[in-house]
Amino acid sequence: MNKKVLLLLVVMVCTFTIAQAQVNYLKGYAILKDGTRINGLIGKFEQDPWFNQRYILFKDSAEFAANPKLKAKKYRADDLQSYQMGNLIYDKVHFVDTENLQLKSLGTNDHMLERLATGRINAHKFYQYPPDTQGFIGTEEEYIEWQKKNHNDLLNGYKILIAKDNDAKRKNAFDVEMLKYFEDTPEVAQKFKDGSYGNEPVTQKKGLAARMVALAKKVAFKPQEAEAIVKAINDYNKTN
Repeated sequence: MNKKVLLLLVVMVCTFTIAQAQVNYLKGYAILKDGTRINGLIGKFEQDPWFNQRYILFKDSAEFAANPKLKAKKYRADDLQSYQMGNLIYDKVHFVDTENLQLKSLGTNDHMLERLATGRINAHKFYQYPPDTQGFIGTEEEYIEWQKKNHNDLLNGYKILIAKDNDAKRKNAFDVEMLKYFEDTPEVAQKFKDGSYGNEPVTQKKGLAARMVALAKKVAFKPQEAEAIVKAINDYNKTN
């Protein structure tokens, strides 16, 4: 086999190997599905946050104190209700990502998602998962760049899943008209419309060019737009 064919074979296992090497353990706790609380250290996948949606790596506090070389125990989403590591709280959320259906999704569509807001409007961050299988033919340098781009696309392509009151279906805040969610609280709606939360001001122009410009700005400034949406939602929840 030449190098190009070998690259086609290794790509399927590369992502998980990288993720294992970048786990940072933080103090926290987990609530198991039977309601039991366990305290300890929870592994945070710093560069591959989608793995924390599938499972956690957990080290019991007492056992770790007695044995710093303690091997972590894996708890999958099905085993958990919620967990906290550091200042981040994760809730179990049912969501079918129809844009990225995979074999692993056939068993469960429950994910442990980072909580961004809670109240009348709940918001969680959702990362899509790496593909079940991938194929690549090219040089080693081309493969590294290709893999880096795929990884960055996953990091930057997250969704903010929102549900208001008794909504059963969660929607991506980047794809909906947020003003409709705030319309029963005029002061929040007006601030969001004006861009007072740091978001792109809502324009009433309906032309294709205006919509394309607004969309381009949202994509270019996604982190700022995401922060603004969460601020507005939290403001709304405080008011309601």
